[in-house]
Amino acid sequence: MSIEVIPLREEHLQDAAALVSRRYQGLRELVPSLPPRYAEVSTLLPMLRDIAGAGPGVAAIHGGRLVGFLSGWLIPSFRGKRSAFSPEWANAVDLENSQRVYEQMYTHLSASWVADGYTTHLIGLLANDRDSLEGWHWLGFGMIAADAVRDLQPAPGRDTDVEIRRAGLQDLDQVKTLHEALSQYMVAPPTFLVDAGERDVAYYEEWLRNPDKAIWLAFHGAEAVAYIRLGPASEDASNIIRDAKTTSITGAFTRERARGGGIATALLNRSLAWARAKGYERCAVDFEPMNPLATRFWLRHFQPVCYAVVRHVDETAA
Repeated sequence: MSIEVIPLREEHLQDAAALVSRRYQGLRELVPSLPPRYAEVSTLLPMLRDIAGAGPGVAAIHGGRLVGFLSGWLIPSFRGKRSAFSPEWANAVDLENSQRVYEQMYTHLSASWVADGYTTHLIGLLANDRDSLEGWHWLGFGMIAADAVRDLQPAPGRDTDVEIRRAGLQDLDQVKTLHEALSQYMVAPPTFLVDAGERDVAYYEEWLRNPDKAIWLAFHGAEAVAYIRLGPASEDASNIIRDAKTTSITGAFTRERARGGGIATALLNRSLAWARAKGYERCAVDFEPMNPLATRFWLRHFQPVCYAVVRHVDETAA
């Protein structure tokens, strides 16, 4: 297959938006609960114009037709590194031969990224494009994050007689303690994810006072042993879950001694009931695949819709 890789230009963006739309429609056939608006070219085109004007991009042409494109934001610091990030809607390939087309586009665009000192490369991919995901793995990329969604029907699980209630201001210390326990768990092996920083009392109070956010606690006696936190669609997750009808889970933790008894599923179901009452249509969660306990739980109850992969290029190459 003969491919010509050229700079991405305005004249390519309509076809690029149509390409993303077709791929997203294929994903929605597998995960119908996804927001429909990202299948609309009218939604995607302004997004692509913004990112195309912010940094370099490439288009793959075959037989005079656009068969792929790759573009991205240039980020001054992602975890301390100058980084290039292509969201899941800012790259696409016809699914046939997607691996080869991505290889050629990345070869061209990465030269520009590295020459400008952007040596960490992040790529978002729709979860139904397994061939492309494998192709990025062969280019040296590893998975760093995943996004998943589900409808709001109750999740299957065993019954538990644990007390579950919504946290209030009187529970601030318990909420803070569980959040700190989660941070300690996440920095341990094999996850090694360092929290962004300390949270002050105002941070927790805002969550506990805001009627559009909820923290649910599970108790053993007077002690809260698990929690789950959710609110409007997360701005830190992939774009395709962001919608007024999406609620995002942005924190969850169960103490080790309380695991295995169905508490996490009970908390999830209480959260889904709250979301239904608030008028949401779907629930989303983003998680780190290098956190095995969380990955097993979320994949039991949610369907993956987006993966993020990362590669760190040796900085001396720049």
